[in-house]
Parts: sequence; structure tokens; C-alpha cells
Amino acid sequence: MASYDERLAGLLAIGMPRPIAMVVAFRPELVSELGQAANIAMNPSPAVLSEIADRRGVSEPKKRRRRQSAYSKALSRALVEENASQRKKNGDCKKGKNAGTVLKAAHKKARRMIKK
Repeated sequence: MASYDERLAGLLAIGMPRPIAMVVAFRPELVSELGQAANIAMNPSPAVLSEIADRRGVSEPKKRRRRQSAYSKALSRALVEENASQRKKNGDCKKGKNAGTVLKAAHKKARRMIKK
């Protein structure tokens, strides 16, 4: 037979309100007429318990993000500068310029920033 905490977690997982679930988990004989859902709640399998843990947010820890490289930082700065220089006040590209020319110029500028 499952413990009180396991029964309570199972009842909460199937959507039973907490005050009712606490009483039912304490006195399992009250749920005999609820059928299959009650049986699962009263004797949760390992799969159900792991699903409950996932819902609580007790899953695997998040992976650490890698540090941004110096080139990546320089490129982001260069993109902002080049984008500003190759656009008009209304936001359109200047004549003969497009996103490709902006990116090409930004890469060139980023390489120069790194060499300094």
C-alpha cells in the first residue's frame, strides 16, 4: 500500500482539489467507488510518480550557457553600427545596400576590431 504522501500526490495529479484530496488520502476507503482513477491515485506506478515530479519542476537541471566569444561580441557591435550607417531615417536600406551588404561589412569591421 502506498504512503499518505504518495496517495496525496496521486490524487492531486488527477486534478482533485487539495482539501478533498487530503481527506481521501488519509481515509482511502472513501474512494472505493471512484474506480480506475482512484486506483491509480492510491497505488501510483513509478511512471506516474516521475510525471508528478516533472510537473512540480523537479526535472533535470538546465545546461549552463557557454560564454560569448570576443568575436561574437565584436560582431554584434559592428552589426548595430553598420545597420545604422546603411539605412535611411525611415528605416529603409540606402540605394545599393541590403541585409547582405550590412552583414558583409559588419564581419569585416568585427575582424578589424579583434585585431586591434
